Amino acid sequence: MKVLQTDKDKSKEEYLLLLSAFQRLIETYGNSAEKWETVEGIITLRASFLIERVIDGLSIDFNKALSLLKNHNDFTTEQERLQREILVTAIDNLVDFAASQEQQMLEDLPDELDNNHTEQYETVFEKYNLGYASQENQDVLYAAGVAAWWITVQEETLVTFMTQGDDRVRDWHLSLEGLSFLKRDFPSDLIPPIEWGCRCYLISDGFGSVYGSTKSTDQAMKVNPVFRESLATGGKIFSEMHPYFQIERIKPIQVIADRIKQKFHLL
Repeated sequence: MKVLQTDKDKSKEEYLLLLSAFQRLIETYGNSAEKWETVEGIITLRASFLIERVIDGLSIDFNKALSLLKNHNDFTTEQERLQREILVTAIDNLVDFAASQEQQMLEDLPDELDNNHTEQYETVFEKYNLGYASQENQDVLYAAGVAAWWITVQEETLVTFMTQGDDRVRDWHLSLEGLSFLKRDFPSDLIPPIEWGCRCYLISDGFGSVYGSTKSTDQAMKVNPVFRESLATGGKIFSEMHPYFQIERIKPIQVIADRIKQKFHLL
């Protein structure tokens, strides 16, 4: 079970759409009503790009995802029920994430914007919406792909932690190679990704699993707290330990986040 992370070009294309909206924000910054309308557009776009990766990771299309979200109880299969749980958890987390990200971006801008300094403002915007976003997008796609695999595995199956085995693998990730548990006992904080850019993966009933099952789990203490939960087991992709979630969300941003969630039938 491996999930490819090859959407950097896609992130650049998305950034250009976001940048266009940001340029409108600069023009309307002095008008409170127009400003927040434009901010809502930016947050909606950013959230939609993240959510699209969850849907891609689950290997379903948007219409199927929307149908699952609308359906609360009547599922054809157990897999559909689990897919809906993943979607609800992920969308709730990622809408909040996008809202907090853009609030942080706004807080890094001056209180008043001058059209003569647009390049300075765009540098701030790019940091969040291309620099950081490119990696965030990949990690969301990866987490969703792992979750899609996880729900197909039986509870009594032996699951083993594996690395890509190349020179990019971090030493402490390599120290976990072969670590195995029955799925029902597998530590959620060791389900990849376990930090930014993690490419580790899981296999079921693979060679060397019994050997791995005797290893210590002390290394779990090194897991980036941002990734201490796992979408695969019902947790967030980005935990409350992420710096974005450490700032108090202002009311206009919270209202925007709630409106977006309503569109996805979460509220």
